[in-house]
Amino acid sequence: MFRKLLIATVIIIGLAILAFWSPWQQWDFSITSILGIESKDEFSALKVKSLGGTLEVFVDGQSFGETSADEDFLEVFPVEPGEHTVRLVRKADADYTEIVRKINFEPAVDVIIGYEIGPNEQFSEGHILYARRSFTAQGDPGVEVYSSPEKVNVQLDGQDIGQTPLKDIALTTDRKHTLAFSKPGYDPLEIEILPENQADRDKLKNMILTLEINLFAQPVRIVEQ
Repeated sequence: MFRKLLIATVIIIGLAILAFWSPWQQWDFSITSILGIESKDEFSALKVKSLGGTLEVFVDGQSFGETSADEDFLEVFPVEPGEHTVRLVRKADADYTEIVRKINFEPAVDVIIGYEIGPNEQFSEGHILYARRSFTAQGDPGVEVYSSPEKVNVQLDGQDIGQTPLKDIALTTDRKHTLAFSKPGYDPLEIEILPENQADRDKLKNMILTLEINLFAQPVRIVEQ
């Protein structure tokens, strides 16, 4: 007991000395670094939402769990900034295709994926949204849109802006934006492109967003004669 009291007394005296020692003010001191906890803004995160069935999520070959259509998104955090391989596998008895992408992760910016995986790409539906920092563009973010199939009609906030693939779509960070996609023979898709919170939208300044979408092919109806 006396030994523990002595140690505590020494620590308190030591801290008291440091409190009045002028170099203390010059130290880059952070309680989070002492505890081994880094700032969230130094890392990225992956958020995956299943639009159908149960998906198992892999990053660089490591499984980070499963998420189903009746659950909220699965979050993988922290993810080191840089390029990582993301793989989604549908858990089922039948054979389904897999979604595999090499995706860039930026600090403080989440990668968002929402997918319903089918037996092949044509009968799958979903989107992948990620970002990269631009060293030329300054200010509000821009968007690139790629699609499967190609030549999908795109609307931004209700206005026609052309067909995929599209680049240099200008956005403002003062509000959310909606992108809508349509093509004859495929189910339409609509996505909100920016976060709800203004502080999160501001993190996307000087960024180029890449949005990959996959439209679900409508089954061909055979008319009996």
